[in-house]
Amino acid sequence: MRSLRNIPPVLKFVWESGPSVVFWNITIRVIIAFLPVAIGIVARFIIDGVNRIRLSQPLPQGFWWLVAAEMGLAVLMGVLSRTIDYFDNLLADRYTNHVSVEVMRKAAALDLTVYEDPVFYDRLERARVQATDRLAMIQQMGRLIQQAVTAIAFSAVLIRYSPILLLLLVIGIIPAFLGESHFAFLTYAKNFRQTPLRRQMDYLRQVGGSKEAAKELKLFNLSGYLTNRFAALSQQVYEENVALNRRRLFWGGLLAIVGQIGYYGAYAYSILRAVQGRYTIGDLTLITTAIMQAMSISNRPFLPPRE
Repeated sequence: MRSLRNIPPVLKFVWESGPSVVFWNITIRVIIAFLPVAIGIVARFIIDGVNRIRLSQPLPQGFWWLVAAEMGLAVLMGVLSRTIDYFDNLLADRYTNHVSVEVMRKAAALDLTVYEDPVFYDRLERARVQATDRLAMIQQMGRLIQQAVTAIAFSAVLIRYSPILLLLLVIGIIPAFLGESHFAFLTYAKNFRQTPLRRQMDYLRQVGGSKEAAKELKLFNLSGYLTNRFAALSQQVYEENVALNRRRLFWGGLLAIVGQIGYYGAYAYSILRAVQGRYTIGDLTLITTAIMQAMSISNRPFLPPRE
């Protein structure tokens, strides 16, 4: 909850970089979020219609219109997906330019003595890097809005059949969410701590491999020192990353097992109801689609912000 306080300032910068682009990006994402649910509902009627042939019954009226409707929804989804990519590229360019200009303006307004403070310089370096690194987080926020709408729509479908299905899905989602959010926070904290180290590494990499410093490196025999210093810093960063990723692998795998139990509990329950004759084949297909979509959405790990 504390980290959510950082979202409004980011959204403000994003909106200022291009209001019309942001508006259409979100609007199209909301529209496309409902299309998987609509396709699943249409497919349910198509499957039930085909099943009537096996029962020696005629096809329902308007059957082929349902097939055409599903094809039209699929085509619309493809077109809107490419439109979203188009607006994402526009937003990326606008946001990068807007934030870079703001950083340059703030830096130009500061006194020269401020640059002598290493803490401030680390903060300025993070702001400069995040002018491009935050693009992944912004795009992920857009996808999160789209996936949340889709998940809510599929949840409404499941509630129509049985609230127990939704309860089992929630049991499967919570462990994965807690695990991913916890380790995303730890990753952010680690990257924050590593900012001074990475700044030193960038400096050593630039000095050790630039032609401007080649003469001094040869004259004072500094190549070995700079190389060893860079190797030590990179090894330190590597060991910290490995330690955190190892913990994430263990606990993430454990929580994923708990989540899968919830998902397949809902799947088994829906199969049981279908065997008992309470669900049709089309109902079972729609419920299975809703369960698999919820599983796919919740199992996509949140992209941890980088520094």
